[in-house]
Amino acid sequence: MPSRTAASDCLIVIFGASGDLTKRKLIPALYDLYHAKLLTNNFAVMGISRTSYSDDQFRDYLKKHAKQFSKHFDEQTWKEFAPRLHYHAGDSTKSEAFPEIKSRMCELAAEHDTGDNSLFYLSVAPRLYDSIIENIGRHDMVTEGRAWCSINREQQSWQRIIVEKPFGRDLKSAAHLNRVLGRVFEDDSVFRIDHYLGKETVQNLMVFRFANAIFEPIWNRTYIDHVQITAAETVGVEGRGGYYDGPDGGAMRDMIQSHLLNVMALVAMEPPVTMRADHIRQENTKVLTAVREIRPEVVSKAAVRGQYVAGSHGGKPAIGFLEEEGVDAGSRTETYAALQVFVDNWRWQGVPFYLRSGKRLPAKTTEIVVYFKPTPHSLFRGVSGMNDLTPNQIVINVQPDEGIRLRFEGKVPGIGMKIKSVVMDFDYAEQFQADPPEAYATLLLDAMRGDQTLYKQREEIEQAWRIVQPVLDAWEANRDETIPTYPAGSWGPPAADIMLARDSRHWRIP
Repeated sequence: MPSRTAASDCLIVIFGASGDLTKRKLIPALYDLYHAKLLTNNFAVMGISRTSYSDDQFRDYLKKHAKQFSKHFDEQTWKEFAPRLHYHAGDSTKSEAFPEIKSRMCELAAEHDTGDNSLFYLSVAPRLYDSIIENIGRHDMVTEGRAWCSINREQQSWQRIIVEKPFGRDLKSAAHLNRVLGRVFEDDSVFRIDHYLGKETVQNLMVFRFANAIFEPIWNRTYIDHVQITAAETVGVEGRGGYYDGPDGGAMRDMIQSHLLNVMALVAMEPPVTMRADHIRQENTKVLTAVREIRPEVVSKAAVRGQYVAGSHGGKPAIGFLEEEGVDAGSRTETYAALQVFVDNWRWQGVPFYLRSGKRLPAKTTEIVVYFKPTPHSLFRGVSGMNDLTPNQIVINVQPDEGIRLRFEGKVPGIGMKIKSVVMDFDYAEQFQADPPEAYATLLLDAMRGDQTLYKQREEIEQAWRIVQPVLDAWEANRDETIPTYPAGSWGPPAADIMLARDSRHWRIP
């Protein structure tokens, strides 16, 4: 879990500050942290983009979005927060723009007394990452490394960088980006963000497993039949058809590689030696390293893709993916993907993990479902209700209704023996009467603290790409094949159901 180290004074530099992520997530998250008094008095934000804004115009632009997306907006706190927001117009991909950027950073650091601590945030298109990182290094904006020969290392300034997904579009490009980062930043200063890992229920997974003796002894191949991880969205591409249909889009890259494999690693990891970030991330990496290679001849059984076509959603007609703005008429980009993986280690040998994600599905939900094996002997054979019993389940709802549900069998009150499934329900918000912070607030605060627990290692990134790369290669090699479709408002293509039905299993419908 994240440490209790206080956030440091720092200047936060956002490249791509006029974009959607800044207004919808980053500034509302920083404002909420300020409102909660979790930031120091000495911090400021410098937004950089090519759009021409003055500081006041930038603040006005962000205010309306902070009102919409912040959890605790009020006018007085915004008046205190807004003077810390600044803007610099420039093309950060051009080396000649950086002397002015560097000079402006120095001015703001002096104005807000932030010292030399800088947190760079890449909120730009992935194709721009290389040039911005190289420019930061070329203009000596990183002093990392000098601390190692300092007399008092604790007093040294720091420079860190947060890199948004997608982290590469395949294994080769991900490894290249890691090398580019490594030439400028030490690895403990690189924060590869995955907002799913900032969600409260995902973080609660480790507490659930390792703080409760009733669960850990049965968390293995002896008792667990299989695990399902679902990330379902009701929306389509939301005006981002051009991006989603591009080289970085598709459900396999956008969700399974970027998010769900990392959630799976938390479900399957061994107990870390301590709760230090490096120990936790080592165990996550071990899980991904142990995932069995998906050979080309098994791709058709281990992976399913689909694309939504016109249908009905919420009682209203919904257009198909090919009719979305910005999508090529002959697009073969998958809006649904499902993947079966095996973790070849002592704990999980032979237990399949099923991961799926799709757009235009009937419900918005992210959940982890652990299915247990049936009892070794059916003692109640012939008893009413025993012919169609649902296996015991632990359902971990990540969003929107955060909580954990345990499903097991019980006797229905009354004369005679009748058995029925019952549910014990732990609702996160109701139990703790808490209002969990948004994932980006948690992750930004951790970066200012220097805590990498909820961020990905370079090897985690590359191992996740290793897992999905054979599937992506096979799909690319078979571009002449017809991509399966599913109506908007359904639970995906029939091939996804067939994947589980081969082993007498079925997807849980949330």
